[in-house]
Amino acid sequence: MSADKVKKKLDKILEFAQERLGEEVGGLMGAKLVMSDLQTQLISKGDFFDEPYGKMVFSEMELNGEIEGNGGLLISVKDAIRLGGTLIMLPESELVEAVTSEDYSEEIDDSYGELANLIAGAYTSTFEEMFPKSFRFIRKTSTVISPMKVDVDSDQPLPNQLYYQVSAVITLNDTELGRLILLVPAASFGLEEELVQVEPEKTNDGSQAGQSAETTGSVDDAAGDSGQAEPTQPEGNPFDLEKQKKRVDACLAECRARMEEEVGALLGADIKLSDHATTIITKEDYFMDEAAGKLVLAHMDLVGDLDGNGYLAVSLKDAIRIGGTLIMLPPEELDNVVNEGDFSDDSEDAYGEIANIISGVYTKVFEEQYPEKIRFVKTHLEEVISMKVDSESDEPIPDIPYYMASSSINLSGKDFGKMQMLIPAKTFKLEALAQDEAADDAEDDGSRTKGSVTGAADSSEGDRVKGTLGGVVGSTPGAVLSGAVGSGGGGENPEFLIVSNDGNECSKLAEIFNQRGIAYRILDYKDNVSNYLPGAVRAVFLLMSSVDEKGLGVAIKISAASSLPLVAAGPEWTRTKVIKAVKYGVDDILLTPASDNDIIEKIDSLQAQKAA
Repeated sequence: MSADKVKKKLDKILEFAQERLGEEVGGLMGAKLVMSDLQTQLISKGDFFDEPYGKMVFSEMELNGEIEGNGGLLISVKDAIRLGGTLIMLPESELVEAVTSEDYSEEIDDSYGELANLIAGAYTSTFEEMFPKSFRFIRKTSTVISPMKVDVDSDQPLPNQLYYQVSAVITLNDTELGRLILLVPAASFGLEEELVQVEPEKTNDGSQAGQSAETTGSVDDAAGDSGQAEPTQPEGNPFDLEKQKKRVDACLAECRARMEEEVGALLGADIKLSDHATTIITKEDYFMDEAAGKLVLAHMDLVGDLDGNGYLAVSLKDAIRIGGTLIMLPPEELDNVVNEGDFSDDSEDAYGEIANIISGVYTKVFEEQYPEKIRFVKTHLEEVISMKVDSESDEPIPDIPYYMASSSINLSGKDFGKMQMLIPAKTFKLEALAQDEAADDAEDDGSRTKGSVTGAADSSEGDRVKGTLGGVVGSTPGAVLSGAVGSGGGGENPEFLIVSNDGNECSKLAEIFNQRGIAYRILDYKDNVSNYLPGAVRAVFLLMSSVDEKGLGVAIKISAASSLPLVAAGPEWTRTKVIKAVKYGVDDILLTPASDNDIIEKIDSLQAQKAA
């Protein structure tokens, strides 16, 4: 029978097996258990254990009879505790506590073991009824494993070979849990052909492209003397950056989930960390674009097989609020100290305890799940004003690429700022991501500049402005807008600089400059303004899509580079924002969206000042 027909038959039988499993296991538990969303695939041991799983209970499954081999049944520790605890009728409060703490006790191990035996029996009964060959699934020992710590080349907990992976979502009493996964040796069912019979892709010259043991050649060629397909790694690429990133991201995501539990338990309040994201970032970009105005940095030493320094960052106000919640300040008093930015000794000590808990969470997760040993040791707290940070110094953190995990904080139902963990990219072998990002930025900049030139050359004069603007906003510093060329102003010696992250207002201002024959240059927030000052420039327009710390930080850079008039344009100005803007060097304010008359009035005023 061909591999394709075997697979179809297996998948059909497995549908019945999942239904039987739900009925029999649910019946033993006295609960409603439903198995759904059945998925199957061929997978190598290496690829399986590279997936972002947390701690799992692995039960060895021996296939005995006309089909033989060793497979495994896997489930998350939390789901095993939930199922085992339900079987022995643990009170809900005890069960929740055991699940939260992942307390896989001997009692739970015994009860889940009974369920694993029953699962093996359900598979055996279904295959005995429907499969041509007679064999049994025999559940052996169960152990708790950390998938990412598994040595792929060893025989533990499974031999290094190709497997048929079967998984389904568990729903217990209408509560959806994770997936129950069964791995069986592909060779035992004759499924290795599935990979080796794929037609290789042809290149333009007719040669075969992308060949590997999994996609070309015969079964014997791919399997070698053992008769089994060996997972291979592309030649010349011993380190897989994508897999490494996935591995680190899985650990960081687990840290986020556990922080919710452990910090919430210590605070006695509900805390949610949402919008979790990871990214590579430079020191300069972090303090200019991502950091809140005033920060509390918790310094963490990284010790073990990997070393370095990590930094947990929250806004000063959020640190005060979290610390004040821990020491149970009355709500009104807490709001007052937060508004005043009063990070008292008591609040600082309290927040320090929270930072200790968080460092413990990171330590526990990485010790359990990451291949190399690493501990996070919180040393001290430091208050930082982000706009005062010198990006080229080693204070308060070294000027190197970081891998940042960021989440939005919601405490007791109210949204606050972000919690960010910065770890040196080289610590996790992710520094190449910084190079990739730099290359992407350069490619994007090149494309934008090229697009602007083409737009100007190919269109009529009336369309030239639109074609050019679309390419140059946010382009490299050297890209001069050519909209003014041909109307008397020239583009090589700009009279005005526009520093913008607001495309609509930028287009509006640029169009007026073009109509009046005024030369100008558009720069992005990240461009070095000092490269273009003073020259023939009369003034600078700072166009902000929102009046925030990022935009005001750019105002600081502009005012530090020159004493030229600086007009800041943005929406929703408040008295506080205006005072702050003036403090940062802004000479005039423009409310957006601005009318053409408002813009022309500003331009006329600036030109008159220069003439005077």
